Amino acid sequence: MKDLVIKETEKTPSVALSTNGVLKIEGRSIPEDAARFFKPLLDWTNEFTANEIRVDIKLEYFNTSSSKFILEMLRLLENNPDNSNILVNWFYEEGDLDVLESGQYFESIIGIPFKYIEYEEL
Repeated sequence: MKDLVIKETEKTPSVALSTNGVLKIEGRSIPEDAARFFKPLLDWTNEFTANEIRVDIKLEYFNTSSSKFILEMLRLLENNPDNSNILVNWFYEEGDLDVLESGQYFESIIGIPFKYIEYEEL
């Protein structure tokens, strides 16, 4: 299995899914075809297993279709019995309650602990 790296564009986030157990998604996620953009991420996540997994999600904005696929990615990690010790670091910009509440909603649906990390506006 190889690392999956996707460069950020104006409409899609940077992605770095590493076999060392650190999975990062950062930027804006408003792809025109979310299913096409997220398919390689879901395929990779479905195959990936590790004893320790850290997921860093730092999205300044994401649309509804991206939200669906991010949740699906987290479910794949959670539902794989070979994965253990999973933590999601959910970053949100200072005062951005929408992004914070999205993370809280995801955490309420799945059984993975989230750590909320507020950062200063850029």
